[in-house]
Amino acid sequence: MTEKDSGQQADGPANVFLHPPDLLQFVSTEHQHFLTSLVTCHEEIKILSHVHGLYAAAMTNQTTDESTVVIFQLLAFVHYHFLFASSSYMRCHMAEGFSSARAAIDGALIASQIIHDRASQVAYIERSKPFDKLIRHFKNLIRDKKPLPHPLIEHLIQQHDSCSQFASHADVQTFAHRLEFLSKPYAMMSMGYFQFPHDPPKMKHHFLGLLHIFVVTLDIFSGFMVDEKKCLPEQWRQELHHVGRQIEDRRKTCR
Repeated sequence: MTEKDSGQQADGPANVFLHPPDLLQFVSTEHQHFLTSLVTCHEEIKILSHVHGLYAAAMTNQTTDESTVVIFQLLAFVHYHFLFASSSYMRCHMAEGFSSARAAIDGALIASQIIHDRASQVAYIERSKPFDKLIRHFKNLIRDKKPLPHPLIEHLIQQHDSCSQFASHADVQTFAHRLEFLSKPYAMMSMGYFQFPHDPPKMKHHFLGLLHIFVVTLDIFSGFMVDEKKCLPEQWRQELHHVGRQIEDRRKTCR
């Protein structure tokens, strides 16, 4: 294996190495990428902070009971993946960031079903229908033109499928794009331990797409928080939708 510059910046951290990196090299390079992302995507970081503030408002000083505790657990699960996916992307683990977003979508889809039918949480705990194959269940409802528990479900399933292009398992789609042969006939091979778009606009475009997923997943909980529990004002939901539109508009300029 050979060392090669990442291509992100001329003086940026290396993407591939002369020898497989040890743990210290790997973590050090992650840290360098994270700092580079802070500078490159400073406007996107502001949006990230705004989205986090909306999550914080939904999660701070809330009270619950046996009938709603699972919903808050799922909200915490989604927020965890919001932090993990964002930090993974900023450390230039793009595949892992979108795989994490995929898990968050799973959590939001489960929450949508439980919010719609509170008694179904028993089936969720027992891992029985419809939760054993929930996305297939929702796709069947869409196919048969039957009502869904939440209007955003179809969009989230599309995003789930889109995230799956990065793959969640060790199939060829996960790592083939990271391999590069530097000489023919394939005598020297490089393996990229970090993945990211090579120009700042594309990096921002994908980052904004990641953040938008977490706006939509949070919106799954908005009806429960605003209309049912009444622990957040309508202004919170309007602000959430405004941030979603802001992300979409900004993303169109980052191609």
